[in-house]
Amino acid sequence: MIKLIAFLKRKPGMTMEQFKVRWVDEHTKISGKMPGLLGYRININQPAQPSNAEPTYDGTAELWWHSVAEMEAAFASEIGVAAGKDADEFCEMRFHLYTDEYIVVPGP
Repeated sequence: MIKLIAFLKRKPGMTMEQFKVRWVDEHTKISGKMPGLLGYRININQPAQPSNAEPTYDGTAELWWHSVAEMEAAFASEIGVAAGKDADEFCEMRFHLYTDEYIVVPGP
C-alpha cells in the first residue's frame, strides 16, 4: 500500500474559509473519483497554531492506493489530469510526498 501526502498552500488573497470550501466541497468532486483510490482524507489548518508564524502550508491531503504504479496511473488518467488542473486554480503550491504508513496509535 502506498500513501501520498499532499501539502497545499492557498492562492494569495484567498481566505482559509474560501480555500476550505473550494478544496473540500468542490475539488473532491473530481479528485475523489480517481481510479483505484482506496482512501482520501483532507486536513485543514486550525486558526490556533503553536507559533505566531504563518504555516508554510494551509492543509494536507492523505490518499491511498495499492501501489505507486496504480497511483501514478490514477494521476495520469483523464480524471487525475483534471484534478491537477483544478487544484492549480486554488493552490499556489502543491508538494507530494510518497510514504509508507506505520500506525503507532490507531485513530478513532
